[in-house]
Amino acid sequence: MEQIIEQYGEYLYHFSYLYVKDIQLAEEITQDVLIKFLIHKEDFRKDASLKTYLTRIAINCCHDELRKQKRKKLLAKLLPIRKNEPSSEQAYLVTESFTTLKDSVFALPVHYREVIVLFYYEEFEVAEIADLLNISQNTVRTRIRRAKELLKNNQELEAAFYDGI
Repeated sequence: MEQIIEQYGEYLYHFSYLYVKDIQLAEEITQDVLIKFLIHKEDFRKDASLKTYLTRIAINCCHDELRKQKRKKLLAKLLPIRKNEPSSEQAYLVTESFTTLKDSVFALPVHYREVIVLFYYEEFEVAEIADLLNISQNTVRTRIRRAKELLKNNQELEAAFYDGI
């Protein structure tokens, strides 16, 4: 297990961070993935590489966490809670969004972000991504193309904004 942690721990952390955009959540997800693998390692049939198997577990954990966050936001809207004024730090973070490519990737919807991360950052092939996400290869290619278009449009808007200043 130590060898697996050493070999894949940092990869899983970075992968999770690209999904959930939160350092602490990424750390928790990485730990969850490794614990789930430890508990269920006999289920690993070796049909794919260990990296692919761990990535699939990480994707599932990230999706679960994103669903939890979505439910929390929905509950916060439904339950009237006294809202405080945003702090200056929060206001600064909001105004500084979309300033780098990383931020633009983070802003993509999950189904686009995951294919971009897997294809460009993790260098998986289209067929591997299709297997990981249980979708067709054409769907993967379409999502990559649409995500690139969204990123390109975002960069053009940004450039126009800075040209106008």
